[in-house]
Amino acid sequence: MTPDETSAWQRLCPRPMAQVDPLPAIARHLDHPDTARRLAAADAARTPPDDVLADLRELGVAAVYDPDSATAVHVNALNAVAARHSGSLAITLGVNALALLPLCITGTPAQRDRAGAVLRGGGAAALLLTELEHGSNLARTDTRVDPDGDGYLLTGEKQLINGGSRHDLLVTLARLGDTDRFGLFLAERDDTVTALPPWRTLPATAADISGVRFAGTPAEPIGAPGDGLTILQLTLALSRGGIGSLASGAASGALAQAVRYARERDVYGQPIVHLGAIAEHLARAAALDVLVAATAVKATFLINALGPAAAYAAAVAKYACCELAEQAVNEGRAVLGSRALVEEFGYAARVRDVLLYGVFDGTRHILLDQLQWRLERFAAGADRSGDGYPVLAEAYSRPPQPLVRTARLRLRPYAPAPASRAATLAARTDRPAVAALGTLLTRLVDLVGAARRHGRWAADQAWRFAAAAVLAEAEALLAAVELIDPGCRAVVGLPGRASAADEAALGYALGWRGAELATRVEVLAADLRADGGAGPDRPGHDDLVAAFAGELPPARAALRHWLTTTPTDGPGHDGSDQDGPGHDGPGRDGPDYDGSGVDAATGASAAGDRLGAGMR
Repeated sequence: MTPDETSAWQRLCPRPMAQVDPLPAIARHLDHPDTARRLAAADAARTPPDDVLADLRELGVAAVYDPDSATAVHVNALNAVAARHSGSLAITLGVNALALLPLCITGTPAQRDRAGAVLRGGGAAALLLTELEHGSNLARTDTRVDPDGDGYLLTGEKQLINGGSRHDLLVTLARLGDTDRFGLFLAERDDTVTALPPWRTLPATAADISGVRFAGTPAEPIGAPGDGLTILQLTLALSRGGIGSLASGAASGALAQAVRYARERDVYGQPIVHLGAIAEHLARAAALDVLVAATAVKATFLINALGPAAAYAAAVAKYACCELAEQAVNEGRAVLGSRALVEEFGYAARVRDVLLYGVFDGTRHILLDQLQWRLERFAAGADRSGDGYPVLAEAYSRPPQPLVRTARLRLRPYAPAPASRAATLAARTDRPAVAALGTLLTRLVDLVGAARRHGRWAADQAWRFAAAAVLAEAEALLAAVELIDPGCRAVVGLPGRASAADEAALGYALGWRGAELATRVEVLAADLRADGGAGPDRPGHDDLVAAFAGELPPARAALRHWLTTTPTDGPGHDGSDQDGPGHDGPGRDGPDYDGSGVDAATGASAAGDRLGAGMR
């Protein structure tokens, strides 16, 4: 399977998608041109795609997030499949799983049964956290809950709520009376609940982003009444891997549309895919696509095995996937030119929708704050768990587990030192870039240690966040190496090989993103030295960049071969027959590539090399 045939999340998933029912049927339905037309019409009208949602309910989508049947694998696969087609649809579906996670973590059987009955009856759930006055500081929540006989009553207002005016089950964070204690409470929409007007958002125009006002609404606590923030912390530790999967779907959809356009658009005597600059944008988008997907898949399967103990992987996925998916969409936008900004051509919705995921379930700054804490722990040498690969291999082999079970696990946090993992991988492959990745991570950790001794670490949040961003993107490279490099797949227990196109995309990612990360670390070091700090000894920056950049020429040639080879019809075009790497499904190795390194784009016409200002 190749990037023009199905999404990277599906291709890199360790389990055949045919085993993740009902996702194959949902993917087929969303791939249908009539479904795409209806989703576009809903976006244009700024109204939820109720007819498509009804179709998906008929296909059994409620089972994906019903607390009695939900698994992290099913939920995140749905996120990726839906986001490949529509951000509005993806978050309208995805919020159900998010809202019901607290019931999986600590809800009663009766609460879960009630939620399942509502979902199976066509209802939906929403999570109510945000208040306009307080933004991301949930400890300032004003919405309150007061005892009333054997129950509780909610009073207050929530805003910017996904499903705020329509969804039936309302899982709400509220302050207990006049105290500084908070709880999560389950309420149902009734005549004490006022739906506030929808907001006109830039992304996800057909989603119901609105507000809710409570006026003495009956509610019952989820878990202990004062444990709301603890339950919410566990909820986000699980849900953030799902946001990475949303971003993965967005990146794959953008790449597929840009490739299709470049293969068909002819303004210089042949399709523009033969133009060197256009092919380079597409190669970058393909590289970003596999980075995002690998990071999201890794987080998904660690959550499936470890529950909240996978919080570090989920935080990496939330930050890195959203950041890199935005860049992937921008690469596609450069291919389409002005048409990417015209609603009728469809790509404009991708440009808008991808912006949502970076602020969904916590902004970038919130995630970077978590990641900088973990990076400081790495620098302090706090981890003694080795490379963690036996745990990851077991996670990739484990079938989908009920979220009710995994959400209640309380295991030791899984965060093995990234430099140790890179060293293990480097020993299993002859790619200098993988060894260079280990050197980069060691340098980053040593640099953080120097910044701590100097005082810069404690004093400068922006410097800390810049270092944490490098860590997250380096983790994305590690995830892709683990899932795609032929020698490294065995380290995590995966048989077979990824497709030729994915192997080429990995090479491009290592060459391009690795060199960029090395430069960013060098800038951090120079900044520290200019501030009077003594940076650690390190090998030459130029040598490190050269080790990464050596991947680029063969990867570029292989990607251009794929791009300029017309895809054939066959299994995988609708995503329904996709088997993940290592499975014996049809089309195992993607398009034939003879390894010659011939650049199929060298036959581009002379006119094609003159990129005129009028090219669209």
